[in-house]
Amino acid sequence: MALNGFVLVVTAEGVIFYSSHTIQDYLGFHQTDVMHQSVFELIHTEDQQEFRRNLHWALNPPACVSEEAPTDGEQEMTSSSLVTYDPEHLPPENSSFLERNFVCRFRCLLDNSSGFLALSLQGRLKFLHGQNRHLEGGGQVPPQLALFAIATPLQPPPSWRSAPRT
Repeated sequence: MALNGFVLVVTAEGVIFYSSHTIQDYLGFHQTDVMHQSVFELIHTEDQQEFRRNLHWALNPPACVSEEAPTDGEQEMTSSSLVTYDPEHLPPENSSFLERNFVCRFRCLLDNSSGFLALSLQGRLKFLHGQNRHLEGGGQVPPQLALFAIATPLQPPPSWRSAPRT
């Protein structure tokens, strides 16, 4: 069965950790162009707060979260830019509190009408293990929550709408 969309993994800070290569079929961006970039650069201004809310386990993000994403070479995090959670203060990983289902408009290079494509994001917050990130003091950053989601268009992608049906 083919996936009608693409996989997206976004850290609590809003950095795209992973995107499947099929993002190009829906938004026109190459997979390597979006990975390790801020997801907020791709999201319509009016939908950014909704996306930010869904990155927080209690749908209540702190107001002081930095909008700036680390650059490719920047693996060291400051304690002020890192969103950390103590696993003991979170619902269990199988909790329905960590499930997400929301709609957001993403920049789309394939759409000449509005430049955005409305996507339904369905997934859950899970711990992202295997990060090799360090705090300013040299300590290892503990695993952090990230949104693991499948993004599917509410309508067929623009490239499919104009394609002749056989």
